Amino acid sequence: MTPDALHRTHLTALVTGKIDTAAKLRQQFQAKDHGIAAEHLLAAVAVVLEYRFGPGAGLGAGPIDYDRLGAFMTELRHACKSTMPPPDHLGVEAVIRALYGEPHLAAPLAEQRHSQALYTALAYELSRHHWLRANPEHLVHYARKRMTTWILGRPEE
Repeated sequence: MTPDALHRTHLTALVTGKIDTAAKLRQQFQAKDHGIAAEHLLAAVAVVLEYRFGPGAGLGAGPIDYDRLGAFMTELRHACKSTMPPPDHLGVEAVIRALYGEPHLAAPLAEQRHSQALYTALAYELSRHHWLRANPEHLVHYARKRMTTWILGRPEE
């Protein structure tokens, strides 16, 4: 499998909730692949959050609407109250706010904590938008377009 296909397949597994498959795919990663996978996850979260908080996540939009963020965090706390271990709510808030113009909030998060917070936000929003989970190729496509914008400074032509 090419590195590009590996990352697409890994992100698709995360989007569809196939955590075991994603873990098996991570075993095929080389050292540099972990950072690339984290960027794919960040881009997917940025795309999904736009359905909730408006356009521009990760593209300089901001500031986030704190009332909407508060409602999101309340919903997340309620939905995950029996989850063990409980999600890192502060980490989730930090990564969301970072995508909407406050990157300093996510900077102190360790790589694993950052990825877990991103996945928590992704999984929760996907539970609310079943059509995205049912069509992972849509989300993967737009996540990769977002990454291209980050790299080139403009959308892909």
